[in-house]
Amino acid sequence: MGLVGLLMLIAIPKLMPAFRQRTVTIAADQFVVAHSLARSTGIRYGRVARLNLTPSLVRFWVDVDTSGSGVRQIIGTVQTLSTPGLTMTATRTLLCFDARGMATSRGGCTGGADTVTFTLDDRSATLIITSLGKVLR
Repeated sequence: MGLVGLLMLIAIPKLMPAFRQRTVTIAADQFVVAHSLARSTGIRYGRVARLNLTPSLVRFWVDVDTSGSGVRQIIGTVQTLSTPGLTMTATRTLLCFDARGMATSRGGCTGGADTVTFTLDDRSATLIITSLGKVLR
């Protein structure tokens, strides 16, 4: 038992940076999936789909007017990343995609590129969304 404890005492501090990097990579991956869902939702319904971001709560979700009645519904689930210490910053809080899956300024959005960064301690993952709506890592 003492030997296992000693090995853990040595190994854990060396593994912590890898755990933090994996956490921010997973957060970035979840955002990319939501981004892809927003684009495909716009195409599917032929209406503006929105990817909503709440950086202060590390939360994002997709909504669209599915029936054309003006009532927006959440597609999928609201993603709230609750890892202690994980932060999210974004240059915009709303990304919209038209019926072609392209970024649009319709639906209450402003055009242009966006940057989203997930950070945990000294590790970070930055995603750049181009003005056409493509994600670059």
